[in-house]
Amino acid sequence: MKHKPIKNRCCLNKKCSNLDKFDEGNIIRHSMYKTKQGRRRRFLCKTCKTTSSSTKGTPYYRLHKSRAEFDEVAQMTVEGTGISSSSRIKQLSWNTIARWQFLASRFAGRFNYNKLTHVELVEPQLDEIQSFMGKKKNQIWIFSAIEVWSRLWISHLVGRRNYRNVKSLLSDVVKRCFLKSTFLTFISFANSFQFLFYQIF
Repeated sequence: MKHKPIKNRCCLNKKCSNLDKFDEGNIIRHSMYKTKQGRRRRFLCKTCKTTSSSTKGTPYYRLHKSRAEFDEVAQMTVEGTGISSSSRIKQLSWNTIARWQFLASRFAGRFNYNKLTHVELVEPQLDEIQSFMGKKKNQIWIFSAIEVWSRLWISHLVGRRNYRNVKSLLSDVVKRCFLKSTFLTFISFANSFQFLFYQIF
């Protein structure tokens, strides 16, 4: 039986000419395979002849627990539950919770980066947070841009506290959004921010 092409999937093989291209007619159903959570579909790319599972390219790929359990941990993280608390509640190891949090945040960030465009900002706010990696001497800065009333996280950047990073953050916000008003706060970089704002706009 001839399989019909799948429209909502793309090839994830980095060597394939149809990498990340949807609706090309190259993805078809191939077979089924068993997991502890049930049967899963496998797909074939007719261009490069490689197969991939239905969860490839998602945070559920090679997950040894149920998707519902993973989603619960992600939701608990959003609600502010710490790793240790989540570990006790779900009766899972600390490392498992930490790994799931990392996966959820990475894929959520990737989704935001690809889909967050043409947003109208009513109350945009910029801020910075100082942190460190490993030793306290290794200081880093997290620059963020959010929409105050909706709490939408528009853009972020991790790096040194310098002019270049401030400009990169602002440029990304301007590229993605329509601004109805000026930014509310940017205390630490007030002088650099004002100069950059007028330079960009």
